[in-house]
Amino acid sequence: MKHTDLPTPISALAAALALMLSACSVAPLRNEPGAVEAVMERAAEQRQGPLRVRASVPGEEEAERIFGIPIYDRDIQPIWLEVTNDSDLRARVILASIDAEYFPPLEVAYMHRKRFSKEGWMDLERYLYRNALPRRLEPGQTVSGFVFTNASQGTKTFNMDIYYARQPPEYEQFTFFIEVPGFQPDHAEVDFQSLYEESAITHTDNDGLREVLEQVPCCTTNRDATAQGRPVQLFFVGSGRELLRALLRARWDETSYERDEQYLAGADYLFGRPPDTVFRKRRGKTTERSEMRLWLAPILVDGQELWVAQFRHFIGRRYAIGEMLLGAQLDPDANDGRNYVLQDIWYSQSLQHWAWSATGKRVSKDSPELDFNGYPWFARDSYRAVIWISGKPVALTDATSMDWSRLEKETTSGSRP
Repeated sequence: MKHTDLPTPISALAAALALMLSACSVAPLRNEPGAVEAVMERAAEQRQGPLRVRASVPGEEEAERIFGIPIYDRDIQPIWLEVTNDSDLRARVILASIDAEYFPPLEVAYMHRKRFSKEGWMDLERYLYRNALPRRLEPGQTVSGFVFTNASQGTKTFNMDIYYARQPPEYEQFTFFIEVPGFQPDHAEVDFQSLYEESAITHTDNDGLREVLEQVPCCTTNRDATAQGRPVQLFFVGSGRELLRALLRARWDETSYERDEQYLAGADYLFGRPPDTVFRKRRGKTTERSEMRLWLAPILVDGQELWVAQFRHFIGRRYAIGEMLLGAQLDPDANDGRNYVLQDIWYSQSLQHWAWSATGKRVSKDSPELDFNGYPWFARDSYRAVIWISGKPVALTDATSMDWSRLEKETTSGSRP
């Protein structure tokens, strides 16, 4: 072969790419339908009236085995459901109650079509369509299948409404909190039972709590307690399980931080330690997000746990690289975050009672303070919100005020409605 006949680097690369594309274009569907059995075995079960629902969520690796596609890579999370109708009426599952923006099975197949030959794609379509949850249930019938939802981090939280075919319309509503394999939230690594010695715990009731809250610092500190951090303006009264469900119901996501030296050196500290758990809400695909950092306090209120929370809203960076290079930007308005969380818990029907505790720190907007990272903050009033959590949904009109203190109109002007 002459030297001029040797392939150039560009042509060699093109040939390699063509070979790869060719290999992908003829790939058949390879999945393991039997892998769903492990998912079914750990299903949670609930019954409402004559309806029974079992629910489970496959982890990322399980889902890839079941469907033969990396479905989580497209931010799609399948939920396996089994529904039994023991009534004498037809019933209909409202898929939009599970996720208002769920993915139809053929759309999921279309999104992954380039991984397969045409026949492989058709096989995937048939498999997903055949294994999707039916909408209709005849009397005495049991149906099962998958609903393809938007992926969320941590415990999967969803409602499910099932209507009976009668007039006027009647329905049953189910609420599930499903642990997903492959994810360990940060709060699961904390031994809350051994955080405090019994002698260090203050026992009080709702009336006494008003005075006890004066003992809780206004703000966090840095690691060695030599500099002030940001304010803590929220208290939750309720068990850890009730609080977890309330936050998940309000669409807060669990997080899983690696508590390495870098994290510990930069964290906010309260009661001598970094947060026991952090929850997060993202806005779109930007770095804009809200975070809530929680600490279990050494205080029991009528036997219920008291949790102290700090809210932080990250703003101003469209891409993660901008935050990495230029640092984060935080909303300096501490009152706005406090009001937002109270209303968020109320609107998600987890608010039983609330009160205003005048034990915080008022900081003028014209003279903001800096936290130990140099970020400014201000608070137009000194009130902190106390929120009694309900383990069961509470109608918006049934939440009641403890009437400790009343916010003056001028102190909350400009805050989030």
